[in-house]
Amino acid sequence: MSFDIVIKNGRILDGTENPWSKLDVGVREGKIAKLSPVPLKEAERVIDAKGLLVCPGLINIHSHSDSTILSHNNAENCLAMGLVTELTGQCGSSVAPITESHREGIAES
Repeated sequence: MSFDIVIKNGRILDGTENPWSKLDVGVREGKIAKLSPVPLKEAERVIDAKGLLVCPGLINIHSHSDSTILSHNNAENCLAMGLVTELTGQCGSSVAPITESHREGIAES
């Protein structure tokens, strides 16, 4: 079985609160196709994750990125922490849709 990407030598955290395990991750067409305790060899690209944790992307269910996402719309700081989804607007306010009459107040906060 061939994969687009194999991630090897990492400590896998699967999000189930189980202890980490040492598995190879086979990725095909952007999705995890196989987790294997036996080394996976056939891949276009191999990533050595030795000394690293490998886990699914994290979801921030209470974020205050409401206004900063408009000015820093690549959210590199969040991606660097493993976040792939942020839920905003939980505190009773949101910048969207913003009107001209409220733009100045949002910029000051």
